[in-house]
Amino acid sequence: MKKFILKLAAAAVAVFMLISAKEGRSGEYAWFFKPAGHDQPLCFDGNTLPDEYGALYLGSKDEKVIYLTFDAGYDNGNVTKIADILCENGVNAAFFILPEMARSHAELLIKLANDGNLICNHSSTHRNMAKVTDKALFEQEIFGCERELYEHTGLVMSKYFRPPEGAFCKETLEFCRDCGYAPVFWSFAYADWDNSAQKDEEWAFEKIMSNIHNGEVMLLHPTSETNAAILDRVIKELKTQGYRFGTLDELNFYVKTGGALASADTEDAAYGTALACNPEKPGCIALTFDDGPHPRYTDEILDILQKYNVKATFFVIGKNAKLYPKPLERAIAEGHEIGNHTYSHLYVCRASAAEYLADVDKLQDLLETQFGVTPVVFRPPGGGKSTAIMRGTAERGMSYVLWAWRTDARDWESPKAEAVTERVLSAVKGGDVVLLHDYVAGVSPTPKALEVIIPSLLERGYSFVTVSELFSG
Repeated sequence: MKKFILKLAAAAVAVFMLISAKEGRSGEYAWFFKPAGHDQPLCFDGNTLPDEYGALYLGSKDEKVIYLTFDAGYDNGNVTKIADILCENGVNAAFFILPEMARSHAELLIKLANDGNLICNHSSTHRNMAKVTDKALFEQEIFGCERELYEHTGLVMSKYFRPPEGAFCKETLEFCRDCGYAPVFWSFAYADWDNSAQKDEEWAFEKIMSNIHNGEVMLLHPTSETNAAILDRVIKELKTQGYRFGTLDELNFYVKTGGALASADTEDAAYGTALACNPEKPGCIALTFDDGPHPRYTDEILDILQKYNVKATFFVIGKNAKLYPKPLERAIAEGHEIGNHTYSHLYVCRASAAEYLADVDKLQDLLETQFGVTPVVFRPPGGGKSTAIMRGTAERGMSYVLWAWRTDARDWESPKAEAVTERVLSAVKGGDVVLLHDYVAGVSPTPKALEVIIPSLLERGYSFVTVSELFSG
């Protein structure tokens, strides 16, 4: 472990040096930024190559939002402290991990995920990815880390990749796209990684606060004793100054839509069209429910929808439809839209395009033969995207549906109903597709939350429609 830590520390030194580095050998790049105080820094000298592949490193210059990210190769006790600080302050962050975290600290990662943090990919071996131009080797680095996380924790990796040391090449960006990942860099970092040379707490606090800027992607190392000591103070001070903390899901949505809301006409050059919001219908909202049917919660949700005369879209899983056909039959009879969510809740990264589409077809056949419906909307579990699957579902006559990321209530984690209500009502905008779940492994907060969400939005003047209605003519 000591050698592993020393290796990470040495690599981290290179990260900080990248602040002033530029292009190395032909085709190899090193990420850097030029600090500008409270103004947004110039990142990568304005080179737009990363932008062409949807790289995340900076958000809106007009919004006081911070995206907290941590590179976590191991835990020395400080990652646990930082996890508690985030939880106590109601702040979510993204943790870019190496396999060692999954092997040795599975419970900590599960806690982080259950608290609403994103567990993201930092490669399998912490190698210099600028030198990886072979796609098979790149996939080993990415999917190897994914597998370790799933095998040790049961968690599914969030589709964000930060190249170790900020080193990359054009192939890195291309391979990220092909593997369904968004590459992530940063707009602020400081020399916090060396555990034997930690910065003074006041110096570090001032360093962070003097470089705060709108849309900041902040890179910190959670093994830092100094960071563990000052993070609570940093968060509280930023909140006092009117900043909020966003997620990479939100930033990804912002970047993919060019800073605007996604609509039926939003075209992503890499993936095609994915539906998440239609600002042309600002008076409408589409409620969607994933992973059902459930023997109890689907009926409870249908009761509430019936009470308020609301129609919704249910993205069903084939296995659950086979087990619990009655709630699905009721949803169909009451006029709700039924969407395809794969037969076995299959993630895009877990199968070839042919295998994945076969799973989609299996559910489509079940719904047509047993339930008499042919879905025209499809949602991939986890929100994954790939060119082949988007093309394949379009050929099958289905629109590819995601959701307005800012409204993700994460109700599948079984939080309190009040938390679900707050997340939706504080973020929803007209034309949004709202993601909820009618199947939750634990105790579902969703029915109780709906009893507040629906009447509140009706009072605001919104109408509820199905996804197909939201994006129709």
